Amino acid sequence: MKTPPILLKLLHNSAAKPSPNFNKTASRKDDAGFTLLEVIVIALIVGILSSIAAPSWVAFINRQRVRTVNDRVFQSLRLAQSEAKRTKSSVTVTFSAPSVDPPTVTFTPPLATGGSTQQLNAGGEIKKGQVKISPASCPVGASCRAATPLTFNYNGLVDPDNSTNPKLPLVVTVAPAGGGTKQCVIVETLLGGMRTAEGNSCTTVPSF
Repeated sequence: MKTPPILLKLLHNSAAKPSPNFNKTASRKDDAGFTLLEVIVIALIVGILSSIAAPSWVAFINRQRVRTVNDRVFQSLRLAQSEAKRTKSSVTVTFSAPSVDPPTVTFTPPLATGGSTQQLNAGGEIKKGQVKISPASCPVGASCRAATPLTFNYNGLVDPDNSTNPKLPLVVTVAPAGGGTKQCVIVETLLGGMRTAEGNSCTTVPSF
């Protein structure tokens, strides 16, 4: 008797299909996880690498904080100078003493934008106890002392007629509160020339 074509097709398809339970019955001997010893070794390696990298990372973060505040100090001085030129009137800029945390800068008269006193904390990103500033008058051949406010006249010059102006150079030093590489802004001339410096290039200022 001849087998019907439909039956032959069904037999062929069933023979070609793999057993549905084949994967379930396959050996799982190669699926083992990590041993306790391997986990301990990995943890030790991660710990050693972390202890090596942590100090470098902290130093990098401190440098970034100092650089940010130092840039704000420089911008504040430039802003006071340009505002004096723009308004054709004297503008006084005062940096806070090291005891003020976070440090501030005050403009007199208040700026049209930004008001009178501004915090030098990068919009709150730099927290208390992380960075301090030390404004000081450090004339060549004389010992440094705490700086008085600096006044720019209507020409943007360090006002030569203002007897309260500090003796130049005026050095505003920015340093990590816990110690480390410092940066500074130095106002050098009556023309209002200023520059930034770092480390030993900053004029020595006292610890207040």
